[in-house]
Amino acid sequence: MDSLPMTMDRDSLQQLLGEIDTVLLDCDGVLWQGAQGMDLIPRANEVVSRLQAMGKNVFLITNNSTRTQDSYHEKCRSLGFNVDQDHILSAPYILAQYLKEIDFRKKVYVVGAPGLAQEIQKVGIQCIGVGPEKVEGSLYNAVAQGTLGLDPNVGAVAVGFDRDFNYDKLLRATSYLANPECLFLATNTDKKYVVTGTRHHLPAAGILVNAIENASSRPPRVMGKPSLNMLYMLQARYNVQPEKTLIIGDTLDTDILLGNECGMWTVLVLSGVTTLQEARQLTTNQDPQKQKQVPLFYLQSVADILTLLDEPVSNQVSEQQ
Repeated sequence: MDSLPMTMDRDSLQQLLGEIDTVLLDCDGVLWQGAQGMDLIPRANEVVSRLQAMGKNVFLITNNSTRTQDSYHEKCRSLGFNVDQDHILSAPYILAQYLKEIDFRKKVYVVGAPGLAQEIQKVGIQCIGVGPEKVEGSLYNAVAQGTLGLDPNVGAVAVGFDRDFNYDKLLRATSYLANPECLFLATNTDKKYVVTGTRHHLPAAGILVNAIENASSRPPRVMGKPSLNMLYMLQARYNVQPEKTLIIGDTLDTDILLGNECGMWTVLVLSGVTTLQEARQLTTNQDPQKQKQVPLFYLQSVADILTLLDEPVSNQVSEQQ
C-alpha cells in the first residue's frame, strides 16, 4: 500500500464515487485562484457538472470572510458553475445563520469586511463597527471615564478579515467582550493567504482573531473550517452523512482536518497552497492533531477527476499486464 496520501487512479476513484453521495469542494485553490479569485482552475466547472450528473449532492464551502453568499453565487455563475445558492456555504453565512437560530436580538460589533456585516443584516440583525474607527484623545482616559463610545445594545463581537483593523478596534472589541454575556464569534482562524508565485503571504483573519482572543482572554466560537458548525448545518438541512461524503481541498489544517475529524473521505489537490511533501511529512509527526491533517488521496488538480473518469478501461488493463 502506498504511503498517505495515496495517488488516485481510475479504480480508486470509481470505488470512492460508489461510496459517497455528497461532495464538498473548497473554492480558492481548488476551483479558482488568483488575486481576485477569478482565474478558473481549468475544467473545474466541468468537474462540478459531471459530479452533479452522477447524482452527487455538491456543495461549495469557503472560509473567505469578505463576501456574501449572494456575491459568491454571482461569481460562480460568471465562472460557469451551475450551483444553487443554498449549496454555497461561506463562513459569514454560517455565522449569520447561527445568530438567527439562537434568536439573537441585540447588535453585533463587527471587526470585518462589509460582506460579513451584510450577511448578518440579511437575517435582521443590526451591525456596527464596519470601516475605519478612531478614538479621539487619550485611550486610557476614554476607558477610565467611560467615553469609549461603547453601544450598550451590543451583544456579540464578530471577527473576520478587516483591512481597517487597528488598535482602536482591538480596544473596543476587547471592551465589549469584558462582558461575559457578550458572544465572541469568528468566521475562521486561517493565519495566511499565500501570494501565488512568491515567497510572501497576506496575514489572514486568524491573526486578527488571535489578537482579540489574547487581549480579551476569551476563546471565540469559530464558524468556518475546521469547525464542525458547517457539518452541523449540512446535517440539519440536507441530512448529509459524513461517511458518505467526500471533501476536496487544498489546505491541510482546514479542509483535510475537517474531513478527518468528521469521518469523511479526503482528497488533497496540489493546485493551491499545499505541496505533496508537506502532506507526507505529517505522517511522521508525533502530534495527533497534525496526523489528523493527512489526506487519504491526492490529485494534481480537481480536473484529474475528469481525466480518470474518461480514461479508457483498456489503458488500465494494459498497464497492469
